[in-house]
Amino acid sequence: MKKSLMVGIVSALCLGGSNVSALVTFPNTGAIASAEKLIISADQSRVWAMDADAFGSKAFDLATGARTHTLEEEMRDFAVSDDGTRHVALTQDGFNVYDTKLQVMQPKAQTISINQEKVEDFLYVAFVPNSHIVIFLADESNEGKLIGYDLDKKIVTFVRGTQQFGELLTSKQYVYVQGEEAVYIYTHDGKFVREITSVDDTALKDIDVTRDDVLVVAEDATSVHVYDGKNDFQTVAPRGFVTAADRGVRSVAIDASGSYVATLDEDEQFRLFDRSGRRIFTSLDKKEDFVEGPIAVTNQANTIMIGSEEGTNLYDGSKVIERTASISIPKAHAAIEAGKKETLQLSVKRFDGKTVTVRSGVSWSTTSKTIQIKKGILYGVKSGSYMLKATYEGQTVTLKGDVKQAPLASLSDVDWLKRHWASIGKTGTFEGAYPFSTPYNQIKGNKGTISLANSDGVFHGPFIKDLLYYSTATMQYPKSNRLGIVFLVPALSERKLQKQEILQAFGKKYKKIWSSGGTADYTVERGKKVLGRYGIKTHNQYIIGKSDIIIYYDQNDIARMISVSQF
Repeated sequence: MKKSLMVGIVSALCLGGSNVSALVTFPNTGAIASAEKLIISADQSRVWAMDADAFGSKAFDLATGARTHTLEEEMRDFAVSDDGTRHVALTQDGFNVYDTKLQVMQPKAQTISINQEKVEDFLYVAFVPNSHIVIFLADESNEGKLIGYDLDKKIVTFVRGTQQFGELLTSKQYVYVQGEEAVYIYTHDGKFVREITSVDDTALKDIDVTRDDVLVVAEDATSVHVYDGKNDFQTVAPRGFVTAADRGVRSVAIDASGSYVATLDEDEQFRLFDRSGRRIFTSLDKKEDFVEGPIAVTNQANTIMIGSEEGTNLYDGSKVIERTASISIPKAHAAIEAGKKETLQLSVKRFDGKTVTVRSGVSWSTTSKTIQIKKGILYGVKSGSYMLKATYEGQTVTLKGDVKQAPLASLSDVDWLKRHWASIGKTGTFEGAYPFSTPYNQIKGNKGTISLANSDGVFHGPFIKDLLYYSTATMQYPKSNRLGIVFLVPALSERKLQKQEILQAFGKKYKKIWSSGGTADYTVERGKKVLGRYGIKTHNQYIIGKSDIIIYYDQNDIARMISVSQF
């Protein structure tokens, strides 16, 4: 399999306001010995850890972490056949072959004779899958050789010269040799296929390959490249996996299924990607106790092995399927009232099909002036549309929304008045009232009256909530169908407005142009029901654009009626 690999997943996020893990954390399940190389068995049940000081190899059960075998032998490299019946250790004098029970199959180190030349300087070894044929890299100090050798028949299957010495890997179809600036690919009988050169014109740091020829290459740069051997080694992610490492990638690995790519950079920072190149944010990303020792992962990331100062830690990665698949902003954030605030949340759909809601780890932004975002809180500033943007774990989504005005009934007296004044400045009449362009006979409501005692001053018209509509009909023009005056009666909206509140809401922009004194009694009726009788002492008149506003105060300076008309 590989001498360097790793995996892990996600950070704790908020769900519905409680602290829960929105995705998955890989828990530490134990530890095995420190290792220079980790070799996962073909059935994914065991791992061989070649000693970091090259003084032997130990096998561990991945389910329990228990040690099952120990081979004490000073070795340069080590390999195990798929069926577990052959073990090869490279020594200073050649190579040793061991059986199922780790019994040496020949008393002294074996060598190979090629054209009457004895080869004993073996540096790297790998088994051809499902066979007892091994591939050697040997004779580096001389002319260099790539050798195929059948352990059962004890015959050389091929030999060819090579000047490339580095990581040696095999798949069901090919042999891979890591050179300084390229990966060299051969068939199992030693025929050269092709070379894959450095994309970034830098030295290669590490490689890994699946049995089905998905090749991953780490260069001395901040990206990793993946090639599909079944598709003429076309790149899986054309621009590579950008790892965001500042000092470059040091090691790389891919799981047996080809689903996950893991990297370790020069600062021992971990990164995990899916095959398409999308980063998977993990609970192992910011750990600082990793070392230069190897990393490895079993098929589908069920077990992750990462070197640390104390040994090789084992992590349970079986819930990697709970990683983020897609994100969306809930439609509840598509509307907010001006002056209101709400906590922003993001909907995250996982690969297991479940959907969770998160708050932590989300970056929110907008270019709209109708809203503000501060520390994950959305504030409605003023009415209008907005675009909300969320970025989470490398994915970005947007949502269009609108800031709505708060219902008038929910506002304080001053804010209630400000809204009416703003409406008059914009539309010429109170907020929610029929505009003056409306034909009078189209306004339907309860029959209402505002009358001045002992006078002919009577205003008849439809009453709707706290508004009375009066036409411009006169004795001279009795059939006029124009809307002339709109009266607002604050008490009908449970408003008791002091003069200072009126002045505060009205502001200094508009100046009073007329005022009158003297008490006049007004009666407000809806149908035959008297809604109020007010002794009006003062009338103040204002002009806003083409609108004429009169405010009627009683003897206690409480505004009892407000009228608006147009000239």
